[in-house]
Amino acid sequence: MNIPIPSKKIVVTMIGTLMVGTSLLTQGYQVNAAKKSISTEQVKVKGNKKVYKNDQANSVKARSAKDYFGGKELYAKAESTVKKKGKTQKFKLVESKDKTKKGWMYTGDIISVHQNNAAPAAAKSTSLNTIIDNDDIGEQTDNTDGNVTKMSDSQIIASVRSQFVQFVKSSRSNTKNGSWLRSAGLDKVAQERANYVNPALGDASHYTTANGKRHKQLAAILDGQSMGIVGNQNNIYESNGYANLDNRISNVSKYVGYFKEMITNDADSGYGHMDQLLGNEGYGLRHYGIGIRVIRMNRSVQINIVILSADSKY
Repeated sequence: MNIPIPSKKIVVTMIGTLMVGTSLLTQGYQVNAAKKSISTEQVKVKGNKKVYKNDQANSVKARSAKDYFGGKELYAKAESTVKKKGKTQKFKLVESKDKTKKGWMYTGDIISVHQNNAAPAAAKSTSLNTIIDNDDIGEQTDNTDGNVTKMSDSQIIASVRSQFVQFVKSSRSNTKNGSWLRSAGLDKVAQERANYVNPALGDASHYTTANGKRHKQLAAILDGQSMGIVGNQNNIYESNGYANLDNRISNVSKYVGYFKEMITNDADSGYGHMDQLLGNEGYGLRHYGIGIRVIRMNRSVQINIVILSADSKY
C-alpha cells in the first residue's frame, strides 16, 4: 500500500534567523568591529522585517523592508558586527541595483539568492535489498576551488560533485546508516532532471516533468521509467537546489557551502534534505545519483543540483 508523504520546501538563509526583542530598538549599541566591505552578494529581504539608517538599529525607515525596497533587485554591500552586553549582532548594508534605496538589516532577516528543495518518495520501499559496498562505481576526488567563470562546465561539475559527495559521506560516517554508494542508473536520471528542473518552483519542481506538466508522482520516477532504468517502485527520494552567485564571488566552495546546508541548516524544511542525505529514511538510502547543471548569465553563474536516493540499486 502506498503511503503518501507530504513534500517539503525550504528557503535557506545564509545566516540563521535571529530573534530580536523590541527593546533593542531604543537602546544604544557598541560597535565591536569596524564596518567592512564584502563582495557583492545578491539577496532578498523578508518582507515584514525592519530597515535601519545605520548598524545601531536606529531610525526605522519604513514599516517593512518590502515597503521600503519594493520589487527592486538587491545586493549586500557591507557588513558590520555590533556587540551589546556580550552578545554580537551582525548587520548588512542592503542596496538596490539602481542605488536609489539602501539600509542596514540584521543578517538573519536577509535571504541569499539560493534555494534548496526536498521531496520524499511517494512511498517507502517495502523490501530490503542486499547491499554490497563494492557495488559503488566510485567517485574521482577533485578539490579544485577556482572561480567558476574561469573554469569549463565539466570542471565545475566535477569539482562541485566531488566536494559535495565527500561532505555527505563524511557526515554519514557519524551515523549507523551505512556508506553512500554511487548508482550509475540514479546518476543518469538525476542528470536528466538537472538538465531541465527549475528548483525555484519549490515543491512543484519535484512533480513537473520536462514538458511542463505537473504530476501526482515524482518526476524522477517518471523520468526513470521512461529511460528504462526505474521500474514501478516508489522508493526514490529527491532533493534539488540552486545557487546563483555574482561572478566576483562565484568560487566552487561557495556553491558547495550552500548545498551543504541541506544537512547543516535544514530546520526550515523539517529536516527533509538531511534525513534523505544521511539515510534516516527508508533502510538507509545508501544508493545515490547526482545531476548538476551550470547556467551562465551576464553577471552571475547559477548551478542547479539534483540528488536522488534509494534503497534499491539502479
